[in-house]
Amino acid sequence: MNCRVCGNDNISSAKFCIHCGNQIIDMPDLTGKPKRRIPWFWIAIFTSLLAIGGIGFGIFTVLNQPEKVVKIETVAAKEQEPIVVEKDSEEPKQKQKEKTQIIKESQGRVYTILTETSLGSGFLFEQKGTVVTNAHVVAGYTEVVVRNKNGQQTSGQVIGISDIYDVALIQVDAYAGTKPLETETNVTVIGSEVIALGSPQGFENSASIGYLTGLDRSFESEFQYENVYQIDAQVSPGSSGGPLLDAITGKVIGINSALLTADQSIGFSIPFYTMEQLLRSWSASPMSPTEVANVFSFYDDYVNDSTESEETETYDEENEESEESLEPEPEEPIEEEPESVEEESYYFDEESLTEFTLFFRDSYEDALLYEEFYFIEDMLLYDSEAYWDMSDYIDEITGSGMVFDFVSNEVTDIDIKTDHAVVSTFEVFDFMDAAGEWTTYERSKEYVIVIEGEFYQITDIIIH
Repeated sequence: MNCRVCGNDNISSAKFCIHCGNQIIDMPDLTGKPKRRIPWFWIAIFTSLLAIGGIGFGIFTVLNQPEKVVKIETVAAKEQEPIVVEKDSEEPKQKQKEKTQIIKESQGRVYTILTETSLGSGFLFEQKGTVVTNAHVVAGYTEVVVRNKNGQQTSGQVIGISDIYDVALIQVDAYAGTKPLETETNVTVIGSEVIALGSPQGFENSASIGYLTGLDRSFESEFQYENVYQIDAQVSPGSSGGPLLDAITGKVIGINSALLTADQSIGFSIPFYTMEQLLRSWSASPMSPTEVANVFSFYDDYVNDSTESEETETYDEENEESEESLEPEPEEPIEEEPESVEEESYYFDEESLTEFTLFFRDSYEDALLYEEFYFIEDMLLYDSEAYWDMSDYIDEITGSGMVFDFVSNEVTDIDIKTDHAVVSTFEVFDFMDAAGEWTTYERSKEYVIVIEGEFYQITDIIIH
């Protein structure tokens, strides 16, 4: 049998060619039927189709996969970006205050300083009642008048003053226990927004907004001004000694002190951090009236020579006794008379009681709005029932979301007693509770008011 592949002759019973080894006859399958030969070109075609399909699927996958990845990355970025931005923006906002809030909170602790020849400003420095001002505001005096935003006046004792730096410290016992303004102990950066408070040209409780436009300005006039802040916030005579506040934090960053004569749009403020140590040293060890008097040469009531001051003082006391013995009797009551008149000069009158009560109500509205007790603290007699009731109530509502919308408030009656007065009012206000429900209230109140020192103060508030 000839081989179909090589053509050589083989024996008839051979199944494979002895020359090339190829199969000579078809092998039967399990059924006994001969296998059907699949042509090679079909196998090649089928293999090619599989390869083309695989390549096509691979291309499709590659083309589509990046689109999915980009989409995922884009979504992730969109989801993450706001979170990062909101965190960064929310965090400072919690520390920031509205400028209107800062002004309202601060005005109660900014004062007008009055002497016989000058008018300036000052602010509460410590809870013990120390008030900071400029030296040039109180130079020539050991006692001054301090007037608050309510128009109430009290006396203050100068306990520290410098003839080199334009700063002074006043002790005002009436303000002991009142929360002072916060102060900044670090340098403030140029470009910061600032608020200047004070009584420019006698316009009390004024506020002006501007920017810190320069650092490290130094010059000399009557005092040495070293490394002071330059500002464009409007200040003028009367602003001296008032606080310069950071418009973001509300902290005192400077003491407004000078104005450029050639260009009054440029003002100067002494950085508070440069004077803090000096002010605290006066607070811890107050200067005596004699020491204060000896700082400047133009004090009329004291001798300037410190080496002779003690002798002169003793001499004056001795002479005072001898002169009193020589004075005629009628002059003695004449000296005492002004003191008795001064003691009796503080009395109740309906007009001032009305103004005080209405002003308290306005301040109480601010206390509720900003949830800060010190808006009304100095109008309440310390440790009285009204003082603690109001303090506890402000603490209670803080953070609760309650809203008070005052519609009207009027004084209906005033009853003046020997040692106190009772002012009756009728008020209407809308109130939203923590659940968001609104209610309108109409009610009468009685304010029990006494005179403490030189001030009206509330001891009790009775609600009907």
